[in-house]
Amino acid sequence: MGIKHDDKWPAEKSALKKIQIHFSFKERLTKLIRHDAVEDNINPSDVIRKIVGLNYQRIQRPRIGLSFNQADLDYLSKRYALGASDEKEIKRHVMEEVNLYYHDEEKRTKENG
Repeated sequence: MGIKHDDKWPAEKSALKKIQIHFSFKERLTKLIRHDAVEDNINPSDVIRKIVGLNYQRIQRPRIGLSFNQADLDYLSKRYALGASDEKEIKRHVMEEVNLYYHDEEKRTKENG
């Protein structure tokens, strides 16, 4: 009896066959690409795909991921008076602080402009 190959993961098999090519652009051009990506709600690599006529997808759920080492967690836990293992509360406080920062920034911009 032969081994039955299950086509359970066709998308993953297809992804393994893709070739990744890295591009290095001048700093000014890289900033423009990133700016266009934000404006169009796509990834920077998709800006290039769009420019050269390839298919691309809009970001469905934009997120920003941060990596914290133990020293970062220790610092944040002290800053927010929390336990270093209370990652959920640390995340909530970081989100709150970032929201306040940008709310205050928008307020300053409206007052000065």
